[in-house]
Amino acid sequence: MINTSPNTAQYSTNGSSTGVNDLQFMTTIHHSPQNVPIPPVPTLNNNQQSQPQQEQQPSYISRLLESSAHPTTCIFHVLFKALAIITYLFGGLFQHSLNFITVTVCCILLLAIDFWVVKNITGRLLVGLRWWAQVDLDGNADETRWIFESKENVKINSFDQTLFWTVLYTTPIVWGGFLIVGLMKFNFGWLITVSFGIASNCANVYGYWQCSKDQKAKFQQMMERGAQMGAVNAMKYNLFGKMASFATSFGSATGAGGNSQQSTQV
Repeated sequence: MINTSPNTAQYSTNGSSTGVNDLQFMTTIHHSPQNVPIPPVPTLNNNQQSQPQQEQQPSYISRLLESSAHPTTCIFHVLFKALAIITYLFGGLFQHSLNFITVTVCCILLLAIDFWVVKNITGRLLVGLRWWAQVDLDGNADETRWIFESKENVKINSFDQTLFWTVLYTTPIVWGGFLIVGLMKFNFGWLITVSFGIASNCANVYGYWQCSKDQKAKFQQMMERGAQMGAVNAMKYNLFGKMASFATSFGSATGAGGNSQQSTQV
């Protein structure tokens, strides 16, 4: 700022000022801190903290089992079946003199454990069904009675029910496929394990099918629908007419052949 008042400054003859300098520069420095954002610097500790957060995300199986009322029971319902199938599939990859005996014994043990677990635990907890055989010792002859039970007025979890019946029906089909492959490859020795797998799983299927009224009704509906679809397709494509015409043509051809043979003999 320049002060132009005549009373505030006096100049001498040599050009120097004898009073207060009339040229005064006012400068102010602000020492207050300013809010300037500072970018974060990545460190090793930050990377180590972010990794556990990523690992804490639940897996697909855990998310799937969240809708189950008995997740541990569902795991054991599938576990021994899967172990038996995997042992049978990959047992032949290792060539060893005791390979056949080892794989057969391991598969039979796993199938026996699976049969007991499904019959006594998983069926009762997942779908509320139970079956067993009771031997009556009264009288001279021992009589075996098969008992099939189902809990009434019990709310069954939909996920548990779907998993139980899907795995129960799928496993005998898988072992049936192994039976066909073994017959085609003439591996009759491995059919011992396959036959035991089919027998144990089909026993559970039959027992629980007898227990469940809903499964009986669904099976009957499926058979009725299959019969209806077969009848509709037969009428649609006139299969009965084609079969009748084929039988007629075949009969006429057979009769003509017989007449020709008689003529040649004469």
